[in-house]
Amino acid sequence: MSGEINGVLSGALAMEMKLDVLSNNMANVNTVGFKEDRLFQLPWASEHLRDGIQQDSSNVAVNNISNLAVGTFTDFGQGQLKNTGNTLDFSLAGDGFFSVQTPNGVQYTRNGNFALNKDSVIVTQEGYPVLGTNNNPLKVTGQPVTVDPSGAIQAAGAQVGSFNIVDFPDKQQLVKSGGSLYSPQNTNVQGTPVPASKVKIQQGFIETSNVDSVKMMTEMIEVVRGYETYQKVLQSVNDITSRTVNDVGKIS
Repeated sequence: MSGEINGVLSGALAMEMKLDVLSNNMANVNTVGFKEDRLFQLPWASEHLRDGIQQDSSNVAVNNISNLAVGTFTDFGQGQLKNTGNTLDFSLAGDGFFSVQTPNGVQYTRNGNFALNKDSVIVTQEGYPVLGTNNNPLKVTGQPVTVDPSGAIQAAGAQVGSFNIVDFPDKQQLVKSGGSLYSPQNTNVQGTPVPASKVKIQQGFIETSNVDSVKMMTEMIEVVRGYETYQKVLQSVNDITSRTVNDVGKIS
C-alpha cells in the first residue's frame, strides 16, 4: 500500500508546486517585462522538450517522497507592446535584453521603463545604470532624446551612444534575480551573452507581462480541484489501510 500512498503524495506535491508557480505569475501580471514560469515533470520533459527548454539540475526540485523530479522553465514569449508616449520608455520587439549594471554585476532585463538620474545617466526604476555597447553607463545631455530601432541614441541631434542589447544561445540558462532582471547561471557558451541580431527598439513603448490572466485563473482552478481530488484519494487509501490493519486477521 505504501506505493499507492507515495504516488498520491507525489501528485499532490506536484499540484502544490504548480499552484505556487501560477500564483507568482498572477502576482506579476502587471509587471513590465515579466515572463511567466511553467512547471514540468522530468519524465514528460525528457520526451517533449520544446523551444529551447533544457533539463538542468539547478532548475529542478526533487520530490524526495517518490524521487519525482519537478522543475520550472521560463516562457520568454513576446509580451504585448503598450504605447506610453514617454521619451524614456523602450520596448524590445524580438529576442534580446537590455544590459544593466547592478550591485551584483551586469544583469539583463526586458523592462525598458527607464529614467534619468541627477547625473543625466539612463537608469532603471531601481536606479541601476543602463549600459551602452562600450559597457559604460549611458549618459545623455540635451533634448530631445531620440532612439532609432537599432538602439542608437541621439540627444539634441548628436549621437551619444547605443544600447547594449544582447541575447543568449539558450535563454533557459537565465535565472530570475528580481525586478524583471536576469542573470546567467552558467558561464559556458550557452550562458554567454552575444549581440542581439533579431530585435528592434521602439521608443515610447513598454513590453507588458506575457501572462494571460484568464488562462492562469483557469489553470489555478483546475489545480485546486486536482489537489482536492488527491486529498480524497489519500483519505480513501488511509481508510483502506486502517481497515486492513484493524480487521484483517481478527479472530471472530
